[in-house]
Amino acid sequence: MKPTRVCLLDGGSLAIDGYKVYWNRGPSGDIRFPVYSVLIDHEEGLFVYDTGYDLQHMQTYVSGDQPLQTLDQTLPGQFQKLGLVPEDVTHVIDSHLHIDHCGGNKHFPNALFMVHEKEYAQAVNPELFERMSYSDLVYDPELHGMNLERGSVKPVASGSAPVAVAPKYQFLSGDVEVAKGVKLLETLGHSAGHYSLLVELAGRRPMLFTGDAAMTPRNLEMMIIGGFHLDPAKGVRALERLKSLAAEYDAELFYSHSMPEFETWRKAPEWYE
Repeated sequence: MKPTRVCLLDGGSLAIDGYKVYWNRGPSGDIRFPVYSVLIDHEEGLFVYDTGYDLQHMQTYVSGDQPLQTLDQTLPGQFQKLGLVPEDVTHVIDSHLHIDHCGGNKHFPNALFMVHEKEYAQAVNPELFERMSYSDLVYDPELHGMNLERGSVKPVASGSAPVAVAPKYQFLSGDVEVAKGVKLLETLGHSAGHYSLLVELAGRRPMLFTGDAAMTPRNLEMMIIGGFHLDPAKGVRALERLKSLAAEYDAELFYSHSMPEFETWRKAPEWYE
């Protein structure tokens, strides 16, 4: 049997105020943080968890987040390092559908998209304060059309041209093992249908990717949720759950947006096995 392995794809970085990372605690001032994708090479397929952001879309609509991304940090550039192309991916797992986590979905025309059913419903009808977070849905013509209708994006300056063919979806709910040793774990609150990811490997401790349920170690250590969220009470429960999961599986935590840790991790073309 083919052993499972994991590769982290560097997608560039963004910067936001500390009060958006640590709700009501700060400190204020810009915090620059990484954006990355998780590639899982598995006997049952080639999976990618989160697809980062589209630079043009961020520059057009959210330039205040100060996106920095080289050509090498685009998904095609990262796949080239591995001798792969995005078309090789069989499954895209969206932790959630915010712009810095699904902006590269359009690169995977052959993939089955796996997303929480509540997250998709929220993308269809987001709260007013969430509309910009759900503004880069060009990979799905129907969702992109809804964004055009509600004015979240403009027809000409939409970040990139929408794809022509509707994606294939698998809508999920609750905890799901999508492949042997690859588990999606509900950590709701930051968004309506947020998933963290656990990957079990033969040669090391399990890898627990928190997604935006815990952007940095401080979020978890001090039980501070991020400043942007849909449901703060559920967000706190998600932090509690991540602590329990890490203990239950003796897992190493990989936070979504913490630069000091990210700089120490292996990135493409290196693998965890």
